[in-house]
Amino acid sequence: MKTHIQVRSVGKPQEPWGKEAINMYATRCSLFGKIELIEAAEGHEGSTKPNVTKAKQTEGASLLNKLPKDAYLVALDEGCKQLSSLELSSTLEREASTGRPVVFIIGGSWGLDNEVLKKADLKLSLGKITLPHTLARIVLLEQVYRAQMISSGREYHK
Repeated sequence: MKTHIQVRSVGKPQEPWGKEAINMYATRCSLFGKIELIEAAEGHEGSTKPNVTKAKQTEGASLLNKLPKDAYLVALDEGCKQLSSLELSSTLEREASTGRPVVFIIGGSWGLDNEVLKKADLKLSLGKITLPHTLARIVLLEQVYRAQMISSGREYHK
């Protein structure tokens, strides 16, 4: 089953290894359908003393801008629901069967604006640990790839 997945995140990975890992998993995911990586600017760029609320609002508006029609929105937030790899696979498979694109949203260093969280169909946590944003993208993309492999019946998930 072909999927359409977007990963929308704030900022750009700075280290070459992070970019390479993100691109590697995005390439693997592309075997199962369309995958798009969209990066929004940080809401405090150029500010030495940022207004956190304003920065989150700016980032949130940018992340929600031009969402695909009827998208299933998954907001990543550390205090929310955790899914196993099998549960994530079932969720992606269910949404792919409806034709809805799945959009994952990763906020900036202060998290997601409440407007993003309100619009989310699923609020997902990658665990109780705090991850740098580059690692969060890598972990998310690896789990999306794993979920796709599970759905397709291919060996990867053990």
